[in-house]
Amino acid sequence: MKGRVYVEYKRLKFFAVKTEDNDFSIIEVRSGLPSLLDELIGGLNSLGEKQLYNETIKEVLEVSILDIHLTLVEAKSYIIDAVRGK
Repeated sequence: MKGRVYVEYKRLKFFAVKTEDNDFSIIEVRSGLPSLLDELIGGLNSLGEKQLYNETIKEVLEVSILDIHLTLVEAKSYIIDAVRGK
């Protein structure tokens, strides 16, 4: 599945990725660092530890997919709650 980085909070390495299904997945990046609008390829529609391929910069990312099938409002709220430590 493909997706684009749509929201980022680089300090915590949290990103919201808009998927081909027009919903959002929250990823926490363990290695590598995507940027806004980078195209990511991989298992964006299932939870857990994954490798995603950043097609934009030709790099493999080690990530944890924390939540899936979110709306944009839900994705932003998830990241805001993470920033606040909730």
